[in-house]
Amino acid sequence: MCNLKLSDYNIWRDNLIIMKNISSLILFSFISITCWSQLNVYQNVISSGGSYDSTSTLKVSSTIGEAIIQTIGDPSTNVLLLTQGFQQTFDRDTIRFDITITSPLCNERNDGFAEIFNIVGCDTSYTISWSNGNAGNRASSLGVGKYTVQLVSDNKECSEFYEFTVEATNDIPCLLKFYSGITPNGDATNETWIIDNIELFPSNEVIFYNRLGNKVWEGKNYDNSTVVWGGENLSGNDLPSETYFYIFESGSSVEKGWVELTR
Repeated sequence: MCNLKLSDYNIWRDNLIIMKNISSLILFSFISITCWSQLNVYQNVISSGGSYDSTSTLKVSSTIGEAIIQTIGDPSTNVLLLTQGFQQTFDRDTIRFDITITSPLCNERNDGFAEIFNIVGCDTSYTISWSNGNAGNRASSLGVGKYTVQLVSDNKECSEFYEFTVEATNDIPCLLKFYSGITPNGDATNETWIIDNIELFPSNEVIFYNRLGNKVWEGKNYDNSTVVWGGENLSGNDLPSETYFYIFESGSSVEKGWVELTR
């Protein structure tokens, strides 16, 4: 274990922080430590020439210079670089990472996502599991709510569990509503596929595909009346009862889903 003793610690508390183990960092200008011994470090003013203290197995050298961000040294040599003005603890048996969380476009959609990057620690590769069933660095199709992600090193020696929340973008529901079924059988009920609030997106395109991925119908500037799908194909003939798949595009907005056609 690497121990450092300080005199007049209260005077130094804004500049020097001692943590509890070998992988901890000391904030004091620019310090390099090689551990497995004990060394007393006393309050002093470091000149431009720097300072150097050592025992047979412990070295602490301090120099004046710009603060730096990188604090992880070479794990094989037990040397850590310490940064002035930052407390950056690092434990080789702990996984650390950054995560970005993107909310869905509106509260009722599931097009939010989360992504993990800058993974460090444990010196191995990792398995990443998300609570929505996704695996890998990215979780997609997230709605508003709470989720978790767990990283486990392939050697099973390290793991990290993290809970996060996908926040609502606002308090209003989605403007567009897509229905999932039509029954064009001549009874004047549910004869055509209606998109609620389509008038707010007058410039749009709708394309329908069958299960084989073949385009069966398309329409530009869909408006529920003059341009509307009633279960016909590109030639105007009735399509059979089946599930069809649509893509709706308006500007940068893209919606995908399915419609059950029942005659």
